[in-house]
Amino acid sequence: MTTSAWEDVPVSSPTPPAPTSTSLGGIGPAVVPLPPAATSPVRVVLLDADGVLQLIGTPWEQALEEGGGPGFAAALLAGEEDALSGRESLSSLLARLRARLQVPRSTTELLDLWWQAVPDPVAWAVVRELRAAGYLTVLATNQQWERRAWMRERLGYDGLCDVDAYSCEVGVAKPAPEYFLRVLARVGMSRQEASQALFVDDNAQNIAAARQLGLRTLHHPADAGGAVLRDGLRTVLSPAA
Repeated sequence: MTTSAWEDVPVSSPTPPAPTSTSLGGIGPAVVPLPPAATSPVRVVLLDADGVLQLIGTPWEQALEEGGGPGFAAALLAGEEDALSGRESLSSLLARLRARLQVPRSTTELLDLWWQAVPDPVAWAVVRELRAAGYLTVLATNQQWERRAWMRERLGYDGLCDVDAYSCEVGVAKPAPEYFLRVLARVGMSRQEASQALFVDDNAQNIAAARQLGLRTLHHPADAGGAVLRDGLRTVLSPAA
């Protein structure tokens, strides 16, 4: 190492080592850890499933239209409130729509449209990292009873988050304000403490509803992947956010 003739300090300093962390399930080496909950304004993180923790591929309305024919997507989306809130089964809803729209596919064939999501392993690793950093995590997702069972039994969602808040068992669906209030109450938070909760979703309407109640929000692009999710979380969980 050379030194200047005028002072006893190195002319150039060695490059500082890159930050390191433990393995994060495919996120990659030298990842800067998420801010710990003790230093963050957030203590609870609500995470949507479809488009955030699991990849859906074909956009949902397109998949519905292709699977059920003209008018099926609009009719389903307009009439699914009771199914999402747990007051009606998805099978019953599909049977009614089949009869009204004369859909040639059987109810069982239509149900196959709901069994298409694939868990994102990097996003799931991010959930585990959030928990290790001290955050309480909530699976905050709109689902019918049938799809809730499928996600738990076939995809293995049980135990991923600290708290599960499937809309069908909460009794109301996003973007209704009551959904968020019930979820906050479930984790021991009042509406006045909403700013200590972060809601992550790919649906702009859901994001707007949560923000209106005072929750912090992260609008995650649908199917953008776990690495993008983690980058967004690093920003909104930082002490300066």
